Amino acid sequence: MPITASYERSGDLTVFTAAGELTYEEQLAALQEFYDGNPTANVLWDFRSIKGNRITTEELNKIIVFIKRRESKRPHGKTALVARTDLDFGLSRVSQAYADIHELPWQIRAFRSMDEALMWIEEG
Repeated sequence: MPITASYERSGDLTVFTAAGELTYEEQLAALQEFYDGNPTANVLWDFRSIKGNRITTEELNKIIVFIKRRESKRPHGKTALVARTDLDFGLSRVSQAYADIHELPWQIRAFRSMDEALMWIEEG
């Protein structure tokens, strides 16, 4: 599985790191496990090592809908998406737009650097 999760309880942060090809099923399975446990308020997705196929924009919307149905498990916090390539940054921005459309109770933002993403999560 190309997705690993690490937890930083002091920052109430889960970091998902994706490597290789990222499929819809793998991302959904990681999210299912996250929401079935004790989800942290803050999440960071590291997409810098993705290669090959990506999920589609339709699948991104399905992921946001999946998350929306579980919003009571995580009523506040932030989600940062870190991408290296223009394609992955663009897909991260699509995720951000879908989150706004579905009115998630927390912010999702796309970043090109890990430092910027962590600084944003640590604000406020």
